[in-house]
Amino acid sequence: MPTGPRPPRAVTTVHTERLTLRPLTAHDADDERILGWHTDPSGYELTYEPPFPDLTTASQHLHAWVRRWEIQGIGYWIAEQNGRPVGIGGVDELQHEGTRYLNLSYRLDPTVRGSGLGREMTRAATSFAAEWWPDLPVVARIAPRNTPSLRTAYRAGLTDAGTWWRPHEPAGNEMTRHLQTPVVRVDGVQVGTSEYNELLDLWCAVIETGGSVGFERGAPRGAVKRTLDLHLDGPTTTLVRLHAATPASLENPSVAGELLGFGFVVGLGSVARHRCTLKRVMTDPQHRGANLGRLLMGALHATARANDYELVQISYRGGTGLEKFYEKCGYVETGRVPGGLRFSFGDRDDVDMTRRLDGQPLR
Repeated sequence: MPTGPRPPRAVTTVHTERLTLRPLTAHDADDERILGWHTDPSGYELTYEPPFPDLTTASQHLHAWVRRWEIQGIGYWIAEQNGRPVGIGGVDELQHEGTRYLNLSYRLDPTVRGSGLGREMTRAATSFAAEWWPDLPVVARIAPRNTPSLRTAYRAGLTDAGTWWRPHEPAGNEMTRHLQTPVVRVDGVQVGTSEYNELLDLWCAVIETGGSVGFERGAPRGAVKRTLDLHLDGPTTTLVRLHAATPASLENPSVAGELLGFGFVVGLGSVARHRCTLKRVMTDPQHRGANLGRLLMGALHATARANDYELVQISYRGGTGLEKFYEKCGYVETGRVPGGLRFSFGDRDDVDMTRRLDGQPLR
């Protein structure tokens, strides 16, 4: 999948609800408190890897990570809360037997462990990678006994894709689990195929759980099918799908598991040819809370950018609370028709939101 332009330097700093995530610096690599996170045995009790033996060794490794930012344009962040460093983590580009991927990792100051900041950091990292580095999967290698990290990885959008053997692992241990973000597919689907039926089944399932995807509960399957066919036939429409990773997906992305979500990028054309809109964005209701919405939005943005669009819009039904989610994805409200949508349960506002695809604020 084409990646489009990499983010400008300013976009490498990400803000979450409680954290500022910024690139690691040489100053951080000499900070004894940050280095202490990597020499403290308590932070490694559930892992198969030992802590660094001393601060000097830890500093050498962190300086190498700083250089990764300079060379690759991506690497681990320092997480700051109210201006104070409380963790390190994010994604860094690595290779396994010639296959490139982004390694997900995090480490927290002992004073904030158990506060949910690890989850907040990793969800931001996988979302960032989905949008700006879509050609590389995010991978985490976690010891089976490390239940907190496994839970954090699942909440960040990774799924279990089997085992991962590493030569340095102690003999007798259970094999490391290999977790990976969903496989992104950007291609067409033919009517009547199993892939087509997956799309239709997921759309109907989302409708029946009350999802705001164009229909009310109880909508006839035939009506949903007709709308799906119209989208698939659209001349300026691109289908983007998320599929669960399998043990073979890392080396062969064409191999993937169940459908987890999908959406459409639709070009507007003519004098608005630099703009597109996102349609029917949805994820599997059985996997709610696993960051799939953010990962799907990232994949849609990456696809739109690769198709040379500069602005992206999305519409939603008022009263659903979706504005908070879209704001986290960088959108701002650009239009509202009070009572513009009519349903059996009453009228709702028709709301438009827009963002730039280069990561800069909409002006």
